[in-house]
Amino acid sequence: MLIKNGPLIPTVTKEDGKVIIKKLEEFDGDDYIIMEKNAKAKKLLCFGLGADEYMRISKCETTKEIWDAL
Repeated sequence: MLIKNGPLIPTVTKEDGKVIIKKLEEFDGDDYIIMEKNAKAKKLLCFGLGADEYMRISKCETTKEIWDAL
C-alpha cells in the first residue's frame, strides 16, 4: 500500500474544514506506526540495491518515489 499510494502523512482536520499536516507533538501511536511502515519499506528497497541503483534513488524521500525511480 505504501508503494502504490505513497506515504500516509498524518493530518488533522480543523473546525473550518482545512486539512493540515500534524506537528510532531500532535502525533499519536497510529501516526508513529504509519511512519515506521514507510521507513521499513524504504530501508528494504535501499538495502537490496547496488551502487548504481542507489545513486539513482539516494535523493528520494518516500518509498513511492524510490519505486517510481527504479
